[in-house]
Amino acid sequence: MPSPLELTASSFGQFGEPAGTFCLITSEDGSDAFALDTAAGGRSGYSDGLMLTLPAGRSLGELLARSVPPDAHVLAVCPGRFLDSPSPEQLGKRKLAVLPAGSTPLTVEHVQYYLRSAAETAIGLQARTADDFFERVATSERLTIVDDSSGSEAEFDHTAGECVWNQQAGPLEPGEQQIFPPGKLSVTANEITAFRPDARLLGLNGELTLHGWPIVHRHADPADAADQQKLFEALSAVVSHPVTLRVAAGAVERITPQTSGGRPAAEALQRLLDDDPRYRVIWELGFGINATTEAIPANCGPNEVYGGPAGTVNLGLGITPTTRFALAFLCRRSSLLTSDGTPVLGARKAVRRGRMQRVSSAGCGCH
Repeated sequence: MPSPLELTASSFGQFGEPAGTFCLITSEDGSDAFALDTAAGGRSGYSDGLMLTLPAGRSLGELLARSVPPDAHVLAVCPGRFLDSPSPEQLGKRKLAVLPAGSTPLTVEHVQYYLRSAAETAIGLQARTADDFFERVATSERLTIVDDSSGSEAEFDHTAGECVWNQQAGPLEPGEQQIFPPGKLSVTANEITAFRPDARLLGLNGELTLHGWPIVHRHADPADAADQQKLFEALSAVVSHPVTLRVAAGAVERITPQTSGGRPAAEALQRLLDDDPRYRVIWELGFGINATTEAIPANCGPNEVYGGPAGTVNLGLGITPTTRFALAFLCRRSSLLTSDGTPVLGARKAVRRGRMQRVSSAGCGCH
């Protein structure tokens, strides 16, 4: 067991300025991973600190409503526990950040890494990145996702049909809840937690390339863990051997491995789609913008916020508990472009930034 990680409550910028009570909620077997300074005054900046354990059989929302001050800043880190989102009534005016540590098998080392990463995340820069993203999207009818390495290209007309844009990045406002570490933007065909098999991102058509660590979430049943791991291992072929999805009106029509090495992933995904057609729906088109958190080479839910140097496209299929598993795939070589070809995020934006930096360093030297 690694030594407990010592952090200060005020380290987590997504809560904004320290005020009132900081509350840390952990599971019964997860508290040994960290020691958080929540003491009143001193380095924490908070007037009061509270550490609670989420009892077995009690929901996070129930604990918040019964035991946490109404204006508290709350961090929930509960390894091994699947946490359902509290209702708006249960959350009230509290600010809540939740490390998803139950739907995928995070180790103590993983938890400690994400705590350190969140403490190092530049929340102001992340908020500006999100604002720039939504401004560019709003002024471009059509968006294009391209993968220069494979030649795949998909078009997303976000004016075709209903869609909901989501932000899990930047500072929290009272009454808001957010993933931890923060850093994900996305678009879904319905409210993100309310899966409808008939809902579609109707404007999404073309080919998308999966390349990077997959994520396989399960719900609360521990009996699903063995099959979760088996599916993750099969899908992990896409780390080195990309797979292409042919998508029409927001649904997967065909799965093609780009090389023979990608066949295990393509076959595993095809079996899933054949057994449950709801997995054919591209439920979420996501965009990771966390520039601090690296993608851990394991089945880790927080990998979804991975943004690399200029943002990363990712896809979501299925949603628990409607489907047995929820899948997310990084598209690390892809770029998101506006109608005029301007990169919003991804590989092409990273290249453009690199060129700009090289020109600057060779120029007049003014800053």
